[in-house]
Amino acid sequence: MTRGVECRYGSNVSRNKNADLDRVLRAATRVFLEHGFAATSMSDLVAATGMNRAGLYSAFGSKHQLYITALARYREDTEPEVRAIARRALDRPDAEGPDAPGVVGDILEVVARHSKEGGFIVRAAVELADDPATMRRVQEAWAELERDLTAILARAADTGTMSDQVDPVRLARTLLVFIQGAFVVGHADEDGGRLADAADGLVALLDLHRPSATAEPIRSHASSDALLSDS
Repeated sequence: MTRGVECRYGSNVSRNKNADLDRVLRAATRVFLEHGFAATSMSDLVAATGMNRAGLYSAFGSKHQLYITALARYREDTEPEVRAIARRALDRPDAEGPDAPGVVGDILEVVARHSKEGGFIVRAAVELADDPATMRRVQEAWAELERDLTAILARAADTGTMSDQVDPVRLARTLLVFIQGAFVVGHADEDGGRLADAADGLVALLDLHRPSATAEPIRSHASSDALLSDS
């Protein structure tokens, strides 16, 4: 066998192995989402993944490490959608500025789609809050989302698409907490109506921070003051 053939053969083996591990991770993620970490047994994982115990231990080391790896894989599947929304908002021309309420609405649509899966990040935070390895990844996910939201809100305030009275850091943290709670509500809400109404309500509240929404009350007060002074 020539060297070129050996390289191609080795490359095919590597791709097949990676594809198989990816399939295993997706299957394991579904089990962990359905049952949680503690209630998921190695027998459950063997049945779901089709890989025997020895193979799972060889590939991942332990059930805990498989859980951590599945959590990372889940983030790779779900977070790019949110990051893409944030990136489009921040890449708008300087003169335009991001539509912060619209951006939050788009993010909440992504949350609604994934909430029926149970929200792996939220489940991990609740069930394994005392596990440093899990919480490190949970905190990373929260920090990334909060950082993106802060940047969008700050840019919106700087460009005049939101009131400059907005505190981007505090509001971003408020949105982060709402979004994490939305995973819980969306998972348990049978028809999704409660989450949809709450999402619309949040976007409406953010709309109140647009300069156009706050300008009219200011003008009204100014007119009243003028009338009082004239009298």
